[in-house]
Amino acid sequence: MLWSLLKSRLKAFREETGGTVSIEFIIMAPIIFWAYASMFSWFDAYRQVGVHQKAAFTIADMISRETTPLDGHYIHSSRRLVQFLTRAPTLPDIRISVIRYSASRDRFFLDWSQRRGGLVALHQRDVRDWHDKLPTMVDGERIILVETKMDYTPPFLWGLMENHELSTFVFARPRFAPQVCFNYCRSYSY
Repeated sequence: MLWSLLKSRLKAFREETGGTVSIEFIIMAPIIFWAYASMFSWFDAYRQVGVHQKAAFTIADMISRETTPLDGHYIHSSRRLVQFLTRAPTLPDIRISVIRYSASRDRFFLDWSQRRGGLVALHQRDVRDWHDKLPTMVDGERIILVETKMDYTPPFLWGLMENHELSTFVFARPRFAPQVCFNYCRSYSY
């Protein structure tokens, strides 16, 4: 008798459907919200990487069109422009360098390098063997290297993402002059 009563109660519980949607919603809502927030964070991170790269390419292109020597104010203004283009809450770090190639020595040489922010200064020893980082160049050719770095905080601090540092490494060739100078131009012998 007890067994048949228990069996009938379990059968009635199994067939009862009232309130199932509410229970399923309570179970699934946090998972759906977490998935949506994570997807939004990933999308925002990829969007910010694209915006950051476009800002660095804009600075490189802007400098490549210069025919007069740059100065410290120009470099600082470029940093402010990157902040404006990326809508960053703080000033990003920036380093602008002009690098030339010597085919006879098969080496890169640093013409000049200016930095603003936390990036360390480039030296000759840093760039001489950058064959894997820089494009193939002809003898005596120069390129403008723009590097930027900024912190990125995702809109949701939990889930799949944490705080990250976005950095760029972009270059452009001078367009209207054989070289872009800083404060004054030097002539180099090869």
